[in-house]
Amino acid sequence: MTIGFDISMLMYEGSGVATYTKHLILNLVKYYPQNQYKLFYSSLRKPHAYFDFLNKIGTKAEVFTYHIPPRFLNYVWNTHSILSIQSLIGDMDIYHSSDYLRPPLKPTVKGVTTLHDLTWKKYPQYHTKDIVELHSRKMKKTIKYKDTIIVDSANTKKDLLYYFPAAVKNKIHVLYPGISDLHGAGNSKNKIKNVLKKYKVPFTHKFLLYVGAIEPRKNLETAIKTFHRFIQEKQYQNFTFLFIGRAGWKNDNIFAQISNLHLQNKIQFVGYVDDADLPCFYQAASALVYLSHYEGFGLPPLEASRCGTPSLLYKNSSMAETFPANYPFASRGDELLALKSLLEKKPPLAFAKKFTWKNYVDRYINILSTQV
Repeated sequence: MTIGFDISMLMYEGSGVATYTKHLILNLVKYYPQNQYKLFYSSLRKPHAYFDFLNKIGTKAEVFTYHIPPRFLNYVWNTHSILSIQSLIGDMDIYHSSDYLRPPLKPTVKGVTTLHDLTWKKYPQYHTKDIVELHSRKMKKTIKYKDTIIVDSANTKKDLLYYFPAAVKNKIHVLYPGISDLHGAGNSKNKIKNVLKKYKVPFTHKFLLYVGAIEPRKNLETAIKTFHRFIQEKQYQNFTFLFIGRAGWKNDNIFAQISNLHLQNKIQFVGYVDDADLPCFYQAASALVYLSHYEGFGLPPLEASRCGTPSLLYKNSSMAETFPANYPFASRGDELLALKSLLEKKPPLAFAKKFTWKNYVDRYINILSTQV
């Protein structure tokens, strides 16, 4: 079976979609090397994640790199349906498109896509107009051509059928993404110290952690407010708050809030962290703070759980589905109380072990095998 993939989302290194794309393909070539993989990458830039991926993939897949801007591809693919993907990477049995773009396919090629969430439809105010339009056009084509749709959670499937009832004619499969084997509690104190030093983070400080994009949906204003109240108490006054992730969009209020609360010396923006280094941050953190309004899957809390670190989160969207029903979720207005409770009595976290990439790619290949 020959499978084509759009890996252009690697340009958004550190994002959930880039992480998903990378691990899906790396695990496919690991566990199913008998297939042929054709990878399409198009962007005017090549970030660290792109070169890191090429180094890991080696000769296990054929990579086709183009310097075509996404706006142009949106024009020719989503708007006008011209220029087939085969003209760029050759023939295939299956083509797995990105979450933004759906190119024209020959009748013999089956289209597949992963829908991570519908925040752009459910909460358009959290996104730019361009992003909402890109997703909307892609979704309409996905439904029109009856592509197979893979969703990250049952919650996302429910949202899909609510906002796009015509998708009931598509084949929709719920597959929970895996957690990288890198995440675990096996790093030594010395290794953790060296990794934190690499990012200019003092090893001796206790800290709370956030991992993800700096954007409105993540509800970081509530997280910062909770942290501000948290360090007013004597036993927690030496804590700091680390933010790992890219800048995102519509985040001016977040930086203004930090300034207004005089937290510039208590909050550190670490930026992008290499995959191999991220588990050390999870292990060293006292808790992950992840008070997102909505998640299609919510990878960081599960990664933290695998590393033995609890997460402060609400019982909403997919997180109510992937975490146990008896997990000590926070309630709106009681975030500080829930945070202190997490630190005093850490909940069992072994449930996160069930999310593996081996399970994911086994089901993924089984789904694709029925399409050809």
